Amino acid sequence: MLEVQDLVVEFVNEGYAVRPIDGLSFTAEPGELVVLLGPSGSGKTTLLSCLGGILTPTAGSIQLAGTDVGGMSTSQMDAYRRSEVGFVFQAFNLIPSLSAIENVAVPLMLGGRSRKQAFERAGQLMDTVGLSDRTSHKPGRLSGGQMQRVALARGLAHDPQLLLADEPTANLDYI
Repeated sequence: MLEVQDLVVEFVNEGYAVRPIDGLSFTAEPGELVVLLGPSGSGKTTLLSCLGGILTPTAGSIQLAGTDVGGMSTSQMDAYRRSEVGFVFQAFNLIPSLSAIENVAVPLMLGGRSRKQAFERAGQLMDTVGLSDRTSHKPGRLSGGQMQRVALARGLAHDPQLLLADEPTANLDYI
C-alpha cells in the first residue's frame, strides 16, 4: 500500500515561494490505479518525482509497503528506485544509441540479472506491448507511440511495486 500524509513541496525562486503540493494526503491499495488530473503546473510531475524518490518533499511522509521513503539512506534510495519503483517518463528518456530491447534490458542487468535473463524478460515485455517486431530498432526509428511503449516495457521490467507514469497515453493511438 502507498500512503502519503500531509505532503508539502515548496520551491523558492527569486524570492517567491511556490507550493505545487500543499498538505496532500491519500492512500492507494495494491493493484489500484490512481489517475492525477490537473492543469499544467499543478504539481502532477512533482508528486510523481516525490513518490519515486527523485525529489525530496519539504514536509510530510511517503510510505510504500510500510517503508518510509523519506527516511532512507542514499544507498537505500538507490535500491528503492532500482527495484521498487518503475518509471515511465513523459519524455521517454530512452538511450538513443541502444535498440528498443536494449533500452528495456540494460536496467535489468544493472539490477543484477544476467544478460540472458535480462534479454529474455525484455523480449517478453516487448511482445506484451506489441513491439516484438521492433526490438532491434533504435528510438530514432520509432514513432512517438512506439517509444512510449518501450518506455512502459522498461518501467515494468523489474516488476515494481509502484509504477509511476507521467502522461503515459499522450503519444499512443486511441485504440
